[in-house]
Amino acid sequence: MKELTKAEEQIMQVVWSHSKLFIKDIVELMPEPKPAYNTVGTFLKILEGKGFVTREKVGNTFAYSAAVKKKIYTQNFMNGFLSNYFEGSAEKLFSFMVEEKKLNLKQVEDLMKKLKDND
Repeated sequence: MKELTKAEEQIMQVVWSHSKLFIKDIVELMPEPKPAYNTVGTFLKILEGKGFVTREKVGNTFAYSAAVKKKIYTQNFMNGFLSNYFEGSAEKLFSFMVEEKKLNLKQVEDLMKKLKDND
């Protein structure tokens, strides 16, 4: 599965949060500064080519839907992220997050407890 660019991911976040959307709806739901209608349309064509969205003709326009579930994309992204930056080790990721003060030891302990509970 291909990785999304930052702009593509912003659009997908909107698409993932709704079942079917028209370009005007996506533009409306985007954060400020809102992209141009044509820009969103161009990115949707790219996303369709990558297999992330499907479109359905409705009158003179198209309604767009997610073809890839957010959870599936997130799993693939995180697996690639772990492999590329942390040698596939969640432990190394946690160590990095603690060193960078993004997680404290209490949060790591809570995460470890959740992991044990899921086994």
